[in-house]
Amino acid sequence: MFFVISKILKVFLLPLTWIFLLFILAYLSKNKKWKKKHFITAILILLVFSNKPLLQWSQYMTTRSYSHQQLHKKYYKVAVVLGGFGNGGMDTVSMQPNYIDDRGARLWEAIRLYEAGTVEKIMISGDATVTIDKKGNSTADALKKYLEDFGIHDSDLILEQHARNTRENATMSIAILDSLGYNQNDCLLVTSATHMKRSLACFEACDWTLEGYATNIYPKPHPKLYHFIPRWKTLIDWHELLNEWVGGIVYKIVGY
Repeated sequence: MFFVISKILKVFLLPLTWIFLLFILAYLSKNKKWKKKHFITAILILLVFSNKPLLQWSQYMTTRSYSHQQLHKKYYKVAVVLGGFGNGGMDTVSMQPNYIDDRGARLWEAIRLYEAGTVEKIMISGDATVTIDKKGNSTADALKKYLEDFGIHDSDLILEQHARNTRENATMSIAILDSLGYNQNDCLLVTSATHMKRSLACFEACDWTLEGYATNIYPKPHPKLYHFIPRWKTLIDWHELLNEWVGGIVYKIVGY
């Protein structure tokens, strides 16, 4: 139930949804005062959330603590890569992951750490490229072949194929890692910088305190005048931040 509700709520975290609903309310309202208020509010939201420099500054402020991250150890047995980087699954024609936005960096940074000898194995948790659907199908074998081309041996891959959210990433990954004889000191958590705080908290709620390695760290913006021109795409790009901010609050309330 929580999973279904969270997916529905994600739709309402889009500024475009708010604007659309406010315009509908303005159109349907018979009270001229409220009609005007709904319309003005919609325009204000449009102007604020289509402002790219404001988005860039918010992204920077959210991720800047990871700008100078340094690993505390030179070697980890497992890099736990949280899903979400390939939510489109594997393309069965090109045999490549359908990366979501820039989240592919989660996988690529794990590969880089593996190639550098910093991590011995890579665990992928709950990504659509490896999860098993309701019919029992999975593109995990295709992903293994894809990673094999980069020198990652099948024996060095650990797949968690059922998690649907960050909470389940933590509980299900820990169960597998524990069964294989690994503990919290053996593992490095790899995910996007905006997602790191909530991810670490979910593992901590399961009594696993992990070190995190953040990807997708946003630089300090240096906007120019033309950057302040409203952009529709910016309205959509807010979704990642809003999802993490609201998700962090909700997870804290329910004890995740």
